[in-house]
Formats: sequence, structure tokens, C-alpha cells
Amino acid sequence: MEPDDYRERYQRANRWGDTAFIERPYIGSPGAPAQDETNASNSWTHLNAGMLVADEYTRWWKESLALRNDVALGDWSWLNKARITGPDAFEFLQYATVVDLTGQDVGHARFTPMVNERGNVAIEGITFRLADDEFIFTQSGAVQWLSHIRNETDYDVDLEDVTPDHTVFALQGPKSLDVLEAVVDEDFADLGFSRFRTTEVLGEEAIVARQGVTGELGYEFFFPVQSGKAHELWREVRETGSEYGLRELGFRAQLIGHTEINLATAIRDYLPARMEPEQIERFAKHWMSHEEAEAFDWGDEHFCTPAELGWGGLVALDASDFHGRDALREEADAGGPDSTFVNLRWESDDVLGVFGEQFGDGDVAPPMQLPSGQFRISYLPVEQDDRQVGWASGVTYSPNFRAMLSNARIDASAAMEGESVTVRWGGFTPDDPTREIAATVHPDALYDSKERDPPRP
Repeated sequence: MEPDDYRERYQRANRWGDTAFIERPYIGSPGAPAQDETNASNSWTHLNAGMLVADEYTRWWKESLALRNDVALGDWSWLNKARITGPDAFEFLQYATVVDLTGQDVGHARFTPMVNERGNVAIEGITFRLADDEFIFTQSGAVQWLSHIRNETDYDVDLEDVTPDHTVFALQGPKSLDVLEAVVDEDFADLGFSRFRTTEVLGEEAIVARQGVTGELGYEFFFPVQSGKAHELWREVRETGSEYGLRELGFRAQLIGHTEINLATAIRDYLPARMEPEQIERFAKHWMSHEEAEAFDWGDEHFCTPAELGWGGLVALDASDFHGRDALREEADAGGPDSTFVNLRWESDDVLGVFGEQFGDGDVAPPMQLPSGQFRISYLPVEQDDRQVGWASGVTYSPNFRAMLSNARIDASAAMEGESVTVRWGGFTPDDPTREIAATVHPDALYDSKERDPPRP
């Protein structure tokens, strides 16, 4: 592959106004040649950045179990990557995010939610500091949102979409350090969480970051795509990891981990406030059927502040000015938001009732998909004492808990450990029957998401 080939294909794949499959192709990830060798499902999921991700390599539940018990290799290369450079790069990002970046040194990555002027989360992602005046911010819509902020300000910065230039191959799980060191032949036990460093992999200079969104010990490879060796790296990690129980993690299983650790994910759990409700409705065809979009309430109820999504402790109201600070200060002065973000564990007998009726007579509620495995706008009413107290989202079956789980945004009064609530399943369109599913509230993540420390010598 010539150096510019992949970038040119990526640029064509992201011309969203062009006709799909004609002017606008879909493309494989940089690891696709190796992934195609083991994608037993022969199915590929399309994500932003125009990339296709393998749906299921072996069996989705075995992939999910490997993440928690051994090690899994997943591909997040489709995440947009915005490179920020220039004399005002730090000040620009300090203004763009609710987090105080003072003290972020080179080699340090920070989780950086960003909000609109009303204080609702527009985007959240990871900001890597590569040099004093050079950063990379990774998340869907990264370049779009940062361009919006730059256009509203006078900061002297340059933005570049470098999505096609780097992989994001995520090696996650209790045995991830063993596999990493076997591949790279270098000691990484001293690399702290949210730290990264440059090393040589397959004769190329690459970044290895101790990072991930699984709640496990994990590392990510930012490997140069223009080397033409990205698929070789994927294959090398897969083959080296085989003796450690490694499984490739398809997209069908990836989002199970998000719910297990109560991680808020845009679209699945809230609407990104990068646009107005009427604009989101136009894009809803990517996340729900036409008939469901027509029945959906497109108000601003599903735009959320950082505190509503469990990130209130990151908001640095007194550190410096930032975009949307006045709105968040007003929320804090009023005592904080009325709702909070929790895990729900669904009552198995009620879930089994929904499955059982699929094989009987009479009206039938929509079947539950196992697991969830895709981005969908699907917010289910949560009730307590005959009143609605919030919304459940991110519904999935967890083979690790052997239960249906979900996230939920619910009133603080109902968010205590062990509280009983009811989720109203179904009703995606007016003619869909609904069923009441009892659920138990867990304010802390069901899976202990504290970053596991690697073994020390």
C-alpha cells in the first residue's frame, strides 16, 4: 500500500453528503487484512470514520469472558483523532474541556469531557500530550467539535484530522501486560495508568498507552498506518497472545464492558449536544428505525451535564474559564443535578418471561437482543411508586454476571444501593406492547472498574 492510499480512502469514506457505496465507500480498519482471517461471523459493523469493524470473531460471550478472565484484543481505530498544534494549543484545550489540564505533562493522557454553552456534554474523549504544543484528542466527531470551538475563539491553533494515520488496537484484560511484553520484548510494568511512551514495534516507532475503556488492566497501540504493517501487528499480537487465552473482541461484545463498568456512552446512554434536537433527528436513521424516530420525543431531556453522567468530580469550576462554565456553575450552585448515573441489574424471572412469550400465543413484547452490541437510541422509562424516575439505557446481557444489565439516569431519591425500580421494556413504537421488568439499583459500577495494577517484580 502506498503511503497516501489509506488516507485517500478514508477521506472519501467520510464525505457524508455523497451517495454511499458509489461516491462514498466503506473501508476496513488498518488491521482488516488480519482480522478477515479470523472473523468467523463474516459480518462487519460500520462505524464513524467510514470504517468496518468485525462483528464477532469466535462467539461473543466467549470474547466477553476472555476480557475479564484472560485477555482480549479489540480495534478502536475508527475513533476520530484530532491533532492540535500551535502556540496556543494548551490554552485552547484548557478552554475546550471542563477538566483542569494544569500539570498534564508530555506522556500523560487525560479523560476530557467537553460541553456546549448550556453545559451539556457535546463530546468526551482522551487527550494525549505529545509535546509542549502538540496534542491528540480521540473521539467520534473530534475534529468537528474542536473546529467549532476554534471558530468561536481567537486561539492560535492548527487542527488536523489524523484518524487514518494511527491504529488504536486495544489489548485489555488481566494478562494484557504479559502479551504486550512478549510482543514488544520490553518491560512495561512501570507504565502508570493514563501514561504512554514511544517504543519500537515491528521496526516502526509506535506509541503504547496504558489506557482503555474496559475497567481492566490494558494497553493501546498507536501504530503508524502508513508503514503498511498495521495488519501484521494485529496478527502478531493475536498469535503471541494465543498461549495466554487471547480472543479478538468483536463489536458485538465490546459494549458489554461499557455497561458492566457503568460507563456512559454517547448515543447508547445520552445524546451528544453537538447539535440541536431537530438536527439530531435528521441523523437518527443511523441509530434507530424510521418508525421509531417518528415516535421518539426529540426534546432536550436526553442532553446531559457531566454530573448527570457520573463525571461531576472532574469539572474544575474554580480552576480556569472554560466553554460552558457558567451553565455548570449555575447547576452546582443549585445543588447539582436532580438525576444520577447508575447500574441496574434486571430481575431474571421477568426477563425470562419476555423470552418465554416469544414462543407462545397472544400479543408479544419486542424480543430482547443478546447482547446489545450496537449503538442504538433506546431509552426505556424507569419507574418507582407509580411515577417515572428516569431512563434506562445500554441494555445488554452480561455473560460475566449471567444477567441482563443496563445503565440508567434516575432521580437521586431512587439511586441508593439496593433500591427497587421497574424498567418498562418495549414501546419502541406506539403499537409495541410493553412489559414491566423489576431491577435493582447499584450506584457504583457492578464490575469493579478500578484499574488493576500490573504485577510487580
